Amino acid sequence: MAVTPVQVNPQSKGMLSGLVRFVKSHPILFLLLLTPGIPEYLSASSQLTLLVFNPFAFFVFLAANVALYGSGVILIREAMIRWKKGWASVFLLGAAYGILEEGIDLWTLFYSKANPVGNLGYYGHWLGVNWVWTIGLLIFHSVYSIGLPIFLFGLVFPELKSKNLVSGGRFLTVFGCLILDSIFLYAFVSGAYSPYSPGGGLILFSLLIITILVIAARKLPSDFLKMRAGQPAWGPLKFAVAGALLFPATLVTGGIAAGANVPPEIPFLIDIILAMFILRRAYRAMGTTRNQEQKVALGIGLLVPVAVFGFIASLGLANFLIVVADLLYVAFSRRLWRKWRFWTMQTHEVQTTLPGFRSPPGPTLPG
Repeated sequence: MAVTPVQVNPQSKGMLSGLVRFVKSHPILFLLLLTPGIPEYLSASSQLTLLVFNPFAFFVFLAANVALYGSGVILIREAMIRWKKGWASVFLLGAAYGILEEGIDLWTLFYSKANPVGNLGYYGHWLGVNWVWTIGLLIFHSVYSIGLPIFLFGLVFPELKSKNLVSGGRFLTVFGCLILDSIFLYAFVSGAYSPYSPGGGLILFSLLIITILVIAARKLPSDFLKMRAGQPAWGPLKFAVAGALLFPATLVTGGIAAGANVPPEIPFLIDIILAMFILRRAYRAMGTTRNQEQKVALGIGLLVPVAVFGFIASLGLANFLIVVADLLYVAFSRRLWRKWRFWTMQTHEVQTTLPGFRSPPGPTLPG
C-alpha cells in the first residue's frame, strides 16, 4: 500500500519563506531567536532601535543576551530530556536561571535603584532583596524566558521534541558561554552600579537557592504535574485566554499593590498562587490526545500580553522597530496556527504524520 502526500497550498514565496527554510534546517537557531526574542525584544526590555542609532551597542547587547538566554534555555531543555522530567522541573530550573540572571549577573533582585525595578525596589525590600519584584520576575523568566521557548520548539519541530540538540563538546561550549557571559555581565554591572554591591552574602545565598532548585528539579517525579487523560477539556479560545491572563496576573499585581500601599506580603503570595493556579488548570485541561490546537492557542495567548506591553512601552521610547518584532510574532503565530489547525481537521478523517513548520502538513492516504 503506497502513501501519497497531499499538498494543500503551494509553498509561500519571498523573504519570509526563505527565513523559514533556513530556520527549519537550523533548529537551535530557532531557540536562539525566541530567547531573547520574547523576554527582551518583544517586550521592549532591549531596544531594537539601537540597530539604527548605535549598531555596535545593539550587537554587543544582542550577543550578551543570546549567550545568556540562549545558553540557559538549551541547557534546561537538555536537562529535561536527559533526566526524563516534565514541566514542573522545567519551571524550577527556569526559576534557578532567573536568579542567576537577575540576581548574580544583573543585581535587579537586590539593588533598589536598578534601572528596570522602579518603585518595586523599595516596596517589599527586606534584608537586601526586592521580594515583590523578585517573585514576579522569577515567574516571568521561568515561563516566558525558558518554558515558552521550549514549548514552542516542540510545536515547530515535533520530530525533535524528545531529542538532544547538543552533546559532548557542544554541551560544554554552551555551558561555557553561560558562565563567561555571566562573568562579563557581573563585571559590567559592578561598574555601572558602583559603589553599590550586593555583597558576598547575597551572592552566596543566591548560589545556594540555585543549587536547591536544580536538585529539586532533578529529584522531582516526571509526572508531578499530570495531564487529564483523553481529549482537552477546553477549547482553543479558553486556552488562549488563560495564557493571556498569566502575564498581567503575575507581573502587574506588584505595581498596583505598591500604588495602593497594600502590605507587600499580599502581592508576593498572590503572584505565586495565581501563577500556580493558571498553569496547573491549563495543564490539567490540556488532555493527552488531539490537543495540538489547544497548545498553539495557549502559546499565542501567552505571547499576546508581552507583545502588547512591549508596544505600549515603546510609544514613549521612540522604539519604532518594535513593529518589526510584532509583525514577525503575528506571522509566526498565524503560520503555526494554520499548520496545526489543518492537521487537526485531517486527523478526524485520515491518519496523518506530524507536520513540520516549513511545509503544509500532509495527510497520508491509502493508495
